[in-house]
Formats: sequence, C-alpha cells, structure tokens
Amino acid sequence: MEFDNLITNPFGFGERLILELLRKGESVFAIFPTAKDVPMSFLGKKNIKYGFLKLEHDPILEKTLPRRIKHVFHLFETFCGRFSKVFKANTLATLLLLDWAKAAGVQSFTYLSSGEVYGAGENRDERSGLEPRGFYGTTKYQAEMLLRFYQRAFRINTIRVFFPYGRGLEQGFVFDLARSIESGGSFQSDYARVSPTFADDVVLPLINVRDQKEGGTYNICGSEINFNTLADKIGEVLGKTPKRVEVGKQVLTGSSKRAREKIGYTETAFDDAIGLSFAHTK
Repeated sequence: MEFDNLITNPFGFGERLILELLRKGESVFAIFPTAKDVPMSFLGKKNIKYGFLKLEHDPILEKTLPRRIKHVFHLFETFCGRFSKVFKANTLATLLLLDWAKAAGVQSFTYLSSGEVYGAGENRDERSGLEPRGFYGTTKYQAEMLLRFYQRAFRINTIRVFFPYGRGLEQGFVFDLARSIESGGSFQSDYARVSPTFADDVVLPLINVRDQKEGGTYNICGSEINFNTLADKIGEVLGKTPKRVEVGKQVLTGSSKRAREKIGYTETAFDDAIGLSFAHTK
C-alpha cells in the first residue's frame, strides 16, 4: 500500500499536521514510540496507520515502515539528554530515514530543523552563516548537511523553526522555561532576546512547502521578545511569579520574510498563543 504522507513525530506539530492532512482526505502513516502513545484524537480516524519505532535507538526502518510513501515530514527530534542519545535522535535517525526514503521512491522530504543552527545573531535569514553553539543545534546542523547528498533522489525542504512552543510540545527552550516557572525552580538562559514560534502557525507552511515544485530552506519564527518579558508573560498565564531566572547576553532572532511570501506563514498574536499553549496547564 502506498501512503500519501509519513510523519515521524505525531506530537505537537505532528498531531495537528496529521489531523489537517486527514481532513484534506490524504492518507498518513505515523510513527509512535509505542502503541500506548497513540492519542484519543486519532482513534477511529480513517486513512491513518501506525508504526512503532524508537528512532533514537538505531532502528531498522524497513521492518516497520511501508514500502511506498509520497511525502516525508521528518519532525522527530530530541532537545536534551545524553549527547549520544541526542546525536542518534537528530542526526543518525535522519540519515537512516534518508536512506529508507530513497529506496521508497519518496517525492519530497521535509525536514524540521532549528533556528539554533545559526548560533546567535539578530534577524537571521536563510542566507546567514550557520554557527551552532550548543550540542542540540550542532546535531540539527549535521542533519542539514546530510540532506544535500540526497537532493538528486527527491525534493528536499528545510524548515528552521525558532524556539517552538505550544500544546503537545513537551521539550525545548520555552517548555523548559514554563516548567521551571510552574514548579518554582530556577532557569538559566544564554539568550537575552529570542523569537519564539507558536506551533500551530507551522502546520500550514509545512503543507504548502511540500507542494512547492522546487525544494528550499525557510525560517519560521515569531516576533522577537525580551527573555524576561517572555518569562513574565508565561508566569501570568500560569498564575506564577518567575523565580531565580538568570539571563545571558546572547541574542538569537530570525526573519520569516521568505516564509511569509512563499509558503503562507502567518503569526498568531503572542498573548493569544501563550494563552492557548499554557492556560490548560494551570
């Protein structure tokens, strides 16, 4: 059986992407770590099948994935943990999936990268140099470098999302900040200003970029914000006062001009996005 889409992470971005693709009448093969992880929102849905893999554990993809897929959305990643685990999840898993995709006759491969491949700087755009500073950003950079060796096999799109947050995203810079505020713990940020991105705003651009005739690289990010303001806004939604927050001097903000013009990116108002993301955790 041939599926229209493969989604490697069905949580956060992935869950909303899957539901939108199903609404459009397309078929989806979704990868879950275990059968227990399948959410209630997917039960009873037509045109969706599941595969169970832990991509950070050197999986043999051919035993689980279908033989034919039209489009791959590679959204899976690990933000922190042992370096070996982060490398396997972000770099090695991407290489294994690229090899599988070539054999499966894939038409397009959309990779969810990170604004952290830029390292630091203001208003970074797709022409800016890549100088990742942390281990996570380095593994995403390494994965991007692997993509270019498969450009003759299928159309490749790279989406660099800056500091994503939203319902179902239970890892990352903003999630860790919210968790520390809610628990009354401390948080240390190297960044004084960032441009965080609401996950819901990424879904339509992901579908649009898949349907482009040529591959490309696009930044997706929200408006820049001072880190202390970000912490205060999250604290307001959670009904908590941020404590023991240490802020560095680095800045990492991006420009989404190309994504707005080419793949339909629009930004939800920040206060609305923060409320939708964290009000349910109170």
